[in-house]
Amino acid sequence: MKNETREQDKKRLNSDLIVGTFSLALGALVYFSTRELSRFGGVFVDYVVIALVALSAIVLVKGFIKPEYIIFFDSVVERNNVLVGICILLLYLIALPIIGFLPSSYTFYFCFNLYLADDRFTKKNILSSMLLTVVVVTAFYFIFHGFLEVPLPRSMWSE
Repeated sequence: MKNETREQDKKRLNSDLIVGTFSLALGALVYFSTRELSRFGGVFVDYVVIALVALSAIVLVKGFIKPEYIIFFDSVVERNNVLVGICILLLYLIALPIIGFLPSSYTFYFCFNLYLADDRFTKKNILSSMLLTVVVVTAFYFIFHGFLEVPLPRSMWSE
């Protein structure tokens, strides 16, 4: 009985420290890689980074005061779903500078929508994913490129 409890305790990790540290690192990465954005584009990013760092600090403090120990992946299926999601995201990040913002974003958002859906390949889900993809990605394009004047990645052939 004691061995089972010890083995479960070994698998449990302080999620607050892990998430807080990762979020702080992400905030620093975004901050230092976006210093040359336009004035309007930089304002949006700066507010998001400030919020991210503030919330990360709160989570880190909580991790020391009242930590929450969890098992990150209860099953192999859950772990594999997260890994597939990370692979889709990495493919998107690789495709951005090669084919540009719009084609890669349309493809990524559509694929991720299908992947996260319960009924992945039904006609209804495919059509709703296509419609949602067009609306969301196009809206982001006009907000960030048109209004905030954020330089979005262009394809390597259009430069």
